[in-house]
This record gives sequence, structure tokens and C-alpha cells, in this order.
Amino acid sequence: MVAQHRQSFPWGAVIWSSILMVVIPLGFAFAVSVGYGVVVGFQTRGDPEAIHAAVTALASAAWYRALPKVLLAIVAFWRGTRLARLAAPAAPSVVGAVLLALVLLVVLAVALFSAPLNGEQALSFAVDAVVMLACGLVGARAARR
Repeated sequence: MVAQHRQSFPWGAVIWSSILMVVIPLGFAFAVSVGYGVVVGFQTRGDPEAIHAAVTALASAAWYRALPKVLLAIVAFWRGTRLARLAAPAAPSVVGAVLLALVLLVVLAVALFSAPLNGEQALSFAVDAVVMLACGLVGARAARR
């Protein structure tokens, strides 16, 4: 007789993964901008106009705008590998983590940052979802090999 054992859905890992997929890229982007503002503040001896101009220039830099997306891809890959080790079919747990992360990302954008829900922001959320899903599934597949 073959014994069957049921593996439950790893809710804790899915929730933790979704939180990490949102917090790490946003936290790192904030740390870079705040750190840059502090460095410029010391260099200009606290000149508010110079600090504002430097941080505004940083926010419009292409590498700074791409930084959260790159970090999001790295974290999604990492969490995909972790979820693949915890769940037999990894795809449902990765999709669940991506959906929860997307909901958390939208709630944070609207509640904390007063982001307008226009076409550009919706496109950014869609790109985030595709990046998280693709990198999470690739990470899960890499962990299975």
C-alpha cells in the first residue's frame, strides 16, 4: 500500500515572500535617495535648493528608475527558489506570492505615496507583476534542477 502524505500550501512562506518582494526594492531605493540627499547636504553645507536639485536629478536618472525593477527581479528569483523547496508544485505558491505582492504594492502606492491610478502607473504595476511572475517562476524552475 502506498502511503500518501498531503503537503499543505505554504501560506507563511507565500506571505513572507510577497512582503519581501515589495519591501526590499522600495527600502533600498529609499536608502539610496536619502543617503544621496545626506551626502549632498554635507557637501553643500545644508543648502536646501542644492539638496532639492540633486535629489530631483537623482529621481529622474534612468539607473535610479530601473533600480527597483532590477531589485524586484532579484528578490522574486530568490523567493521563487525558496518557494520551490517548500511546495511540491511551486507554480501556485509563486503565483500566490506575486498576487499578494501586487496587492500590497498597489495599496502602498495609493495609501502612502498618493500615487495617481492613471495609465502610466497601471503600466508600471503590470510590468512589476510580469517581472515578479517571470523571475519567480524561473527561480522555482532553477531550484527544481
